[in-house]
Amino acid sequence: MSHEAIRVQQDALRPTSAQGGLASVVTWRKARLAVGRRQLVLWASLTVVAFLSFYRLGAFPLTWFDEGSHLHVPKALVRYGVYADYSSEGFRYFGPTTGVGPTVMLPIAAAFSAFGIGLTQARVVMAIYLLACILAFHALARQLGGHRFAWVATALLVASRGAPLLEYGRQVLGEVPAVLFLVTGLIVWFNSLTRPSLARSVMAGALFGLAMVTKQQFLILLAPTLGIGWLANLLYYRSAPQRAFIVPAVLSVAIYAGWQATLIVFLSSSSVAENLRLFRQAAGGAALVFSPDLMQQSIRNLLEARVYLGALTPAILYGALLAKDRTPQALRWGLLTTLVGVNLIWYVLGSVSWLRYAFPGLVISALLIAKLFQDLTGGFRWRGEQTPSVNGQAREPLAGQAIRWTALGWLALIIVVPLVQTLNDLVRPPFNAPAAMAEYMNAHVATATIVETWEPEMGFLTDHAYHFPPEELLSAAVGYIWLGSASPSSRYNFELPEKPAYVLVGGFARWVDMYPAEELAKDYRLVTTIGGYELYGLR
Repeated sequence: MSHEAIRVQQDALRPTSAQGGLASVVTWRKARLAVGRRQLVLWASLTVVAFLSFYRLGAFPLTWFDEGSHLHVPKALVRYGVYADYSSEGFRYFGPTTGVGPTVMLPIAAAFSAFGIGLTQARVVMAIYLLACILAFHALARQLGGHRFAWVATALLVASRGAPLLEYGRQVLGEVPAVLFLVTGLIVWFNSLTRPSLARSVMAGALFGLAMVTKQQFLILLAPTLGIGWLANLLYYRSAPQRAFIVPAVLSVAIYAGWQATLIVFLSSSSVAENLRLFRQAAGGAALVFSPDLMQQSIRNLLEARVYLGALTPAILYGALLAKDRTPQALRWGLLTTLVGVNLIWYVLGSVSWLRYAFPGLVISALLIAKLFQDLTGGFRWRGEQTPSVNGQAREPLAGQAIRWTALGWLALIIVVPLVQTLNDLVRPPFNAPAAMAEYMNAHVATATIVETWEPEMGFLTDHAYHFPPEELLSAAVGYIWLGSASPSSRYNFELPEKPAYVLVGGFARWVDMYPAEELAKDYRLVTTIGGYELYGLR
């Protein structure tokens, strides 16, 4: 709430001479105190969120494979003017460019141009996205249920470890920026359902399209939700015009398709057919798996304590109950529940059971969980409606008190426990092995020397001539990790066409057994070990 809005609200509450009397003065003072408390909570919350977003950005979380590969693109754009990944043999136009969109890459490139290339500079951009995402989520929640509801829903999201908004938002990943576009799109879209206009429908479609471009996974989430929502409105709710669904759906998919066409046709010098082949290789691997074992694992993941301490399932069921009435508000809750359901159904049935793939659904679930607890507690209040007892005193029934206090205690645990864990991670981060290994490389290895590795974060942290395995091996790595298939090392000989001078083995290469120890032992010796990194030199 802005200062001007608060001032207007206070003036409206000020007693006039016509009102007069002590009662009106007391009422006015109580209202002013309520507004003051609300403003205090607002500023305190903003301070906490800003601290969680920006404090020690370079130290927590440690940079890793995905973030490192994404960072290659803005670094190459600033240094060479090419929108691509890179390896010692040249540029690679597909891979991280298909995983995360220009909505992330271009602002980071701008930051590099203005302030130099560095991890902190990139993460400041992401922290700004994170802060904007939190504010937008609060605005969506306020639209749905008022100020207190918005505060609780936002606290649930910020504190969550199952949907780790803070952890993902402090890294160069696509999830949080995509959620920002999704949430702002929902705000505009929900307005268009009750106040239809072509401008609102177009804006919602553009924002949904930006979410899909930012992170391809959001196509799987949004396209079915828009289709199911259109059908439900046509057959059941009948409370919104058809263009409120059709225009956002058509425009968002067109924006997504336009960006993919740009990648294939314009951003590489190879033929369109070759680009299309490489694009398919880079985009495949984890979207449609359908493994019974992974389905069971996905269900177990969703039932873990870190996923809102068991509140997810009852909240989704309650969301479906909220959607039963034929009202605009019920339609909104139905759309949110559908969005969560689409994401989690795909996560269980078609993904590789990595909880990160359930992130957007778990983010929106915070709204359903907050609504469940709001209605269980009469608006998050310790005291409920009181009824006269036998002796004439007004008291809330004992059963109502028990439900209310149990629900509030449960809600407090969901928020406080993971938030304390995250604060501990921020204040006491682990040893920064990537930075230490980068410092060693800069001091002891010539930058022109070929270093074989599958740790792309090192290709960003230093300027050495790293050679990375080809992008198509990522699908083999996914199969090895999640499906028990052969290691990608069975399809790759890092010593061809010639033995590299060094091999750097880190967490990801070790995870997928990319450089087997018995192969390294033949021609290489261990030079140094720093954290989880091992540097081997040619004998």
